[in-house]
Amino acid sequence: MIIITSTNMSNFPWWVILIIIFAILILYFLIPWKKIYSKNKDKSDLINEPKEYLDKNKNTNLTKNIANPQNKPMLGIYNWFGKKEALRLKTLIYVKPEEDSCELCIPFENKILSLEPYDNKYLTMSEAISKGYHHIGCKHKDLDYFPGSTKIKENRFTIKEQSEKHSIVLGLYKLENDIRNLKYEFDNVKQTDKLNYEIILKSEEIHRYCLKNNLIRNSERENPNISDLKKFS
Repeated sequence: MIIITSTNMSNFPWWVILIIIFAILILYFLIPWKKIYSKNKDKSDLINEPKEYLDKNKNTNLTKNIANPQNKPMLGIYNWFGKKEALRLKTLIYVKPEEDSCELCIPFENKILSLEPYDNKYLTMSEAISKGYHHIGCKHKDLDYFPGSTKIKENRFTIKEQSEKHSIVLGLYKLENDIRNLKYEFDNVKQTDKLNYEIILKSEEIHRYCLKNNLIRNSERENPNISDLKKFS
């Protein structure tokens, strides 16, 4: 390693020093500092404030998916809790909106996500998951996005409508949990007429709740031995 000191500098001819200074100036003006800073800032905004960043860059002229013979599926993609997603060749997807979306997933609806480990242009799936997307019980589907051919329909649900519907679904989950607890107690603790009558009443309450809120009853979720994952499927 060569250490340049004032003594060493005095030994250099003046024209060598001039060349070194000139080369540094050229490098300074050639390197696109603004572009580098802008990319780093966009990436930081994308990771730390996904909703604000994605809303700011929302593309509203996309409406439907156009078939492309080059868009051939390759391998199945699975998210972290095992739900099988669409087959895809490309590494970009977009999130289909749901009527009963929760506040964790709403910011990502109709947005493009990258399945690559790192991406300078799009938010990656791993970053979205770290922000709450695809949590247990998430119903969202990831659909193929092909730049230049895929067109995304506008979200027909308002955030208020989604929040109200999500609250209704949470109410059903609570009733299902109540009847699971009653059935577990009946099967494993005490089999009494009183407890059996409570199960019947709770079942009727669930039936009325589903009719009132236009929900489809899922009897499988009322099984006390069901897995945690299937409780929210």
